[in-house]
Amino acid sequence: MIELNLIPKNLRIANKKNEAKLGIKLSKVAPIPLIVGLISVIILSQVILGMISVMQQKKLAAIKCKLNDIMPQQEIAATLKKEVDKLSGKVAVIDSLTSGSLVWAQKLYDLNNSIVDGVWLSALSLSVEKSKTPQVFAGFNKGISPQVPADKEMFVINGSAVSSDSDEATAIVGRFIDSLKTNADFFKDFDDIKLSSVQRETLGNTEIMNFTIICYFKPGRSYFEKL
Repeated sequence: MIELNLIPKNLRIANKKNEAKLGIKLSKVAPIPLIVGLISVIILSQVILGMISVMQQKKLAAIKCKLNDIMPQQEIAATLKKEVDKLSGKVAVIDSLTSGSLVWAQKLYDLNNSIVDGVWLSALSLSVEKSKTPQVFAGFNKGISPQVPADKEMFVINGSAVSSDSDEATAIVGRFIDSLKTNADFFKDFDDIKLSSVQRETLGNTEIMNFTIICYFKPGRSYFEKL
């Protein structure tokens, strides 16, 4: 077959160059499916995000519901705690007021059980005997603390022994001191019980010996704070 090229010669060369430059073939892509795919991805991501948001909102609502249930209980608990604190304070005050009375009532009961025939008590008191021992200083020796003499707290008993004979009155005072020492419930808080002073007087045919007995408290067993 005979082919006739009717293109002018000056244009034939340019046409061949353009064909050589456009040798790369581009595949054709339909625009509609691409757009549909992008829209589908966007819609799917929005749906997922929406589901996550709904779930989080449900969890938040559940937490708020639990808090609403707990809050009244916490308010009740706080109110009850305040009431308990008030009652505890009142009980502590009452105990502080009554404990001393109960302790001294027991001690006086023990004292009453120790009284022997012929003894009459006239006064009871508390006192402190200042130590006569001079304070000993450690000087410049390291590690040795100065010794401070301790004062002695005392329970003082004043009374009288009545008898028809002076010797018998003296014996009555001695028996009373022995009775105080042998009464375990009374003596348990003391280190020692001593006769401090005596004074004799006569009333007709009756001998009266006025005495003062001192009961020395053990360290830390004083009843001063119980008054």
